[in-house]
Amino acid sequence: MIRRIDHVGIAVRGLGERLAFWAEALGLPVLGIETVASEQVRVAFLPVGACKIELLEATAADSPVARSIASRGEGIHHLTLAVDDLDGLLSRLAGRGIAALGDGPRPGAGGQRVAFLHPRATGGVLVELVETGPARDADGLDLRPGVAVLAYLREPSEKLWGVLRRLDPAGVTIEGVDLGSFDDWVAQVERREEPVVGPSILFVPMARVEKVLLDRSSGNLPSLAERFERRTGQRVQDVLDAEGRGREAGER
Repeated sequence: MIRRIDHVGIAVRGLGERLAFWAEALGLPVLGIETVASEQVRVAFLPVGACKIELLEATAADSPVARSIASRGEGIHHLTLAVDDLDGLLSRLAGRGIAALGDGPRPGAGGQRVAFLHPRATGGVLVELVETGPARDADGLDLRPGVAVLAYLREPSEKLWGVLRRLDPAGVTIEGVDLGSFDDWVAQVERREEPVVGPSILFVPMARVEKVLLDRSSGNLPSLAERFERRTGQRVQDVLDAEGRGREAGER
């Protein structure tokens, strides 16, 4: 069953430049930014109601998106439909002589299974099918200031965890710690010790951002923010806000 239009993919030369329009000028929230190795792209999702805009920046000169921009320039690249049963739909389409591109289903953004149909079979439109479900459809969360996030960085490779303070075309501002220091900081807060390891306000330029994801639970595995609250009895946002007020008082 086809549930809805999931998103419209737009090929862009640079995420930073185009987010200036879609996020800054139009005011659309950024749902997430990540690199999809299988497609050789870095993507940004911006929700519009139940649908999303997906901006695609090529990460390799010979990638499909790079070739599309070279031949047609920036613009709409594909239309994505959300489906319940990807394998079942592909089997039905194959029975009509419509085959998926490449080797069929493969990992897409967010780890979802996707497949593409050749424009020759669709009247000139590159159609992507993404397997989704009710839990994802009901997800209205986005990367707003104040939420806990994980940021994956490149050149050099780093992982940050903390509270998002700002996300714009220039880059990402997070108040938090390197992921490797998370447990040490939690233990310090839990024991109410003097700061040795602590959060900082970090700005990362967009060129270094590989992906920014909401810090969320997965099945029985709690999110890092939930782990922080269980061990310390406090919300990480409240701890950071209290530390910020303390710094301001000390500067007066």
